[in-house]
Amino acid sequence: MNSMYLTAATVVTSLLGYVFWTVAARMYPASAVGEAGAGISAMAFASLLGALGGSMSVLAELPGRRRPREWSATVTAPLVFTSATSAVTALATVAVLSRTGHSAFLYRNGWWVAAFVVGVVATTASQVLESVWIAERQGIWFLGANSVFAVVKLAIVALPVFTVFGATGILSAWSAVLAATTVGCVLVLVRLYGYRPSLAGFSGQIWSMRESLAGNYVISVGDQVTLYAVPVIVALKMSPEAAGWFYVAWKIGGFYAVFASAVGTSTFAEGSHRPHRVLSLAFAGMRAILPFIALSAAVTIFAGRLVLHVFGAQYAAHAYTLLVLLSLGAFPDAVVTIYRGVLRVHKRYRTAAAICWAISVSRLALTALALSWWGIAGAGWAWLATQTAGALWCAVDLAVQHSSMKSLDTGATSPKEES
Repeated sequence: MNSMYLTAATVVTSLLGYVFWTVAARMYPASAVGEAGAGISAMAFASLLGALGGSMSVLAELPGRRRPREWSATVTAPLVFTSATSAVTALATVAVLSRTGHSAFLYRNGWWVAAFVVGVVATTASQVLESVWIAERQGIWFLGANSVFAVVKLAIVALPVFTVFGATGILSAWSAVLAATTVGCVLVLVRLYGYRPSLAGFSGQIWSMRESLAGNYVISVGDQVTLYAVPVIVALKMSPEAAGWFYVAWKIGGFYAVFASAVGTSTFAEGSHRPHRVLSLAFAGMRAILPFIALSAAVTIFAGRLVLHVFGAQYAAHAYTLLVLLSLGAFPDAVVTIYRGVLRVHKRYRTAAAICWAISVSRLALTALALSWWGIAGAGWAWLATQTAGALWCAVDLAVQHSSMKSLDTGATSPKEES
């Protein structure tokens, strides 16, 4: 059920996000779309750096905390800690980007900076709170929160008054609605789950979660760094118009990963409740989502130009090849994403981190080179090549570790886990 709700949430937000960027592309110039897209990617990237594995640690730790006081402390500690660290990384990101690239002038504007910092902190906090519902097998609240965020931000950005602010208007609408949604999530936890925020024992709680925070942080950053860094690299190396074409295809391409992301997260969450079943859950999830990934790739290949044409003729002309490459990359991405959930449950943090970071570092290097050779399609070639290499690594690791994983999956005594 968690996988279903997570998939539904991502489908809803992706479809409404498609409408969001369609409206933005029709109401704003391509340069504003490119600048806002790069800003939102930078915002998510700053949140990733500041989150310190908070949301994943909640998934790992919360199932074992049944006493109300311990339960609330396990939520409060990462929520407060990662919100504070995210504010710091937001300001650091502003300091760097205010001196770099075509959009550097935006990061010297007070309104843009305020919206950026609020958005970074709200992104981190919302992810921690949403992980609570996943850990408690109540993914329907995750669906509700994401749906509200998607609908309201669309309604606000469509107001003509925001167009005069250009890229700043798009970013401000995004951040304001996300912050309001986060506050609503806290109120729901207080009213329906008996959540009682308290800083009593804060340092001790953070210390007890240190291994989970550190391990999951290194994995999460390695996994997600390219999702946010690649659009920034494109914005720095290409024109604002090309960045706009790229960002629309990049956001649509993100839809292909929704099934694997949902199953991977649910594999980790449910595996934390039942570690002895995690490998079986992973295989079942993989079999379930492959038909959907294949269907998505087929639709993209045959109708991708029509989808992009909704944004404008230039988007269809320049971004179609990139979109096809991203759709093909969904197959190896599913292998890496779901297997990473298995590694998290087995606490094989070093192996999971090594796979994620190898993929990300090579992808960033290849993207920087490929943009010069093939334009924005180069980012797609880099994505497909590195994700395929990562899937092969996962397959080899599973073959090598198969006997020990199988013994754990059947309830036998597990081998010594990596620290």
